[in-house]
Amino acid sequence: MNKFVCLSLLFVTFLFLANVVSAQHWFKGNLHTHSLWSDGDDYPEMIMDWYKANGYQFVGLSDHNVIQEVEKWVNVPRQQDRRRTFDRYLRTFGPDWVKYQKGPNDSLKVRLKQLSEYRSYFEESGKFLIIKSEEVSTSYQGKPIHLNVTNVQNLIRPQFGNSVAEVMQNNIDLVVAQRRQTRQPMFPHINHPNFYWSIKAQDLMQLRYERFFEVFNGHPLVNNYGDSAREGTESMWDKINGHFLRQGRPLMYGLGTDDSHHYYFFGPTFSNSGRAWVMVDAPELTPRALIESMEAGRFYASSGVTLKQLPQVGNTLVVRVKPEPTVTYRIQFFGVRKGKEQSELLREVADTNATFALADDVLLARARIVSSKTKYNPFMPGDVETAWTQPIAQNVVPQPLANVVPLPNAHAHNDYEQSRPLWDALDNGFTSIEADVYLLNDTLYVAHERPTIRTSAQTLENLYLKPLAERIRQQNGNVLAGYNGPFYLMIDAKTQADSTYQALTKLLLRYRTQLQIGSSSKNSGPVTVVLSGNRPVTTVAKAKDKLITLDGRPADLGKKYSLAVMPIISDAYQNQLSWRGKGEMPATELQKLRQLVERVHQEGKKLRLWASPEDPVVWAKLREAGVDFISTDQQELVRDFLLK
Repeated sequence: MNKFVCLSLLFVTFLFLANVVSAQHWFKGNLHTHSLWSDGDDYPEMIMDWYKANGYQFVGLSDHNVIQEVEKWVNVPRQQDRRRTFDRYLRTFGPDWVKYQKGPNDSLKVRLKQLSEYRSYFEESGKFLIIKSEEVSTSYQGKPIHLNVTNVQNLIRPQFGNSVAEVMQNNIDLVVAQRRQTRQPMFPHINHPNFYWSIKAQDLMQLRYERFFEVFNGHPLVNNYGDSAREGTESMWDKINGHFLRQGRPLMYGLGTDDSHHYYFFGPTFSNSGRAWVMVDAPELTPRALIESMEAGRFYASSGVTLKQLPQVGNTLVVRVKPEPTVTYRIQFFGVRKGKEQSELLREVADTNATFALADDVLLARARIVSSKTKYNPFMPGDVETAWTQPIAQNVVPQPLANVVPLPNAHAHNDYEQSRPLWDALDNGFTSIEADVYLLNDTLYVAHERPTIRTSAQTLENLYLKPLAERIRQQNGNVLAGYNGPFYLMIDAKTQADSTYQALTKLLLRYRTQLQIGSSSKNSGPVTVVLSGNRPVTTVAKAKDKLITLDGRPADLGKKYSLAVMPIISDAYQNQLSWRGKGEMPATELQKLRQLVERVHQEGKKLRLWASPEDPVVWAKLREAGVDFISTDQQELVRDFLLK
């Protein structure tokens, strides 16, 4: 081999390794922190200054039931330590920045800076980010129940309920509603479940839309490790995820947080910074990228141990520790075996590298990496630096619910945004479901916005086609037991029409036995695929082997498209009607709607209006006029409405 070829190979190898390294961008962050805006003992700027100086790239300053966007002055007590805290703040930022008032009897008031005022002082693109956050704090029968909202946009007022689980769910639902309304990424996470032993695993198992909880919290009163009678958060974590998998729910991920309140006094009786954090592998330092990465499980929690790479690789955990001199490590793999609820230690390796692949009898697994290095200012005396990977799991298809009533008029809009994509719709009896898809690198991903993070769990095949095929097998050829009518899988193409259609056709060929193809009775598969969004209408109309039909528009009426080509006509509600359910529906709008229904039905097609008001009053008028589908994100509400 000549010298030129050798140098070329070395250069290619260098580029490959450089790309591997650059493919993972690690950002260190804390999502649970307090200031004088609630019950912390220091000023927001001082707290941000500490985190930035100590190697963090993002922080969520999450004060109780408040967002830092109102006018607030705090009294500074005459206690020596509180006055010293103020003096330090004044020295650090100067009298032109710090606004305060001195009064009689040595009284002192300070105006707290709002987030919008101080964030530009600290934030640097790609280096440091402050995420707008809130700790929603409520209770049930004296038990404190707290959850954080990361990247909250508007204040969420704490809700109550008739049980611990209901209180949590009522607040989570407000977060989900705000996310959908604002179209901004955000997520709730359950804080310190063992704080005064308030939240049990059984409470967390009941939750919908909850993907995160604190497996480790640095506050001295949160009982991370449990006691002789009550389980710790790690045991709870495995039990919850075993239950979630059997229910067909996404996994719950574990966070490490400071929950810091005290910045002047230090020790095991105080809640200090630096006790735990998350390391997120994200393409960039923005709220959207961080949240999408965390929702994809691309992070780990740590109290000091650093990993070289993302541990989750498909159905394998690959742990590579970035070792420190003289420090030893134990990599422990915990998991839940099929048929069991409690987790167990499956394997332990005294090394900096270890791999664990899911065996057929293991439902889920995660890793805990324990070092020999004593934790500085620990949560509890004797703690050593540790890290926790996120779990990996088998694909589990839940058993069908009994006595589900099929609803021929129910369409699940944005089904993938439900707590259990697909299964929620089927358990509520919906016979039409919809998913937005993006074609990226020859793979169809399900998402409302173009995804920056792409995992196999997000693909159309794994979210819908494979599970539907298994459910059809379970139900002896039907999607819903005893229902022989059409079942629609609507694909809203967000990317270029022709390429998306070609990729979808190629994918559907693997599932053609489950599909209704054309209108021939010999093609008896129960699923009719309907392409919406960007549609290559002419291409689909001319296709001979019609794996895919079209979601039509009112402008397509009268163009002689057969039912095999276009079984449904859809339009935005606002394009047809302005009535939102208040007062009587104007007679002119009702007449207009009935005329559209008549035109659609004359061609044997079905009518759907998307983005209609989520209001039974509106739904009643749509049904009265003959609209075929109620399109909704509120599945249980529509189910109850249609079953009346």
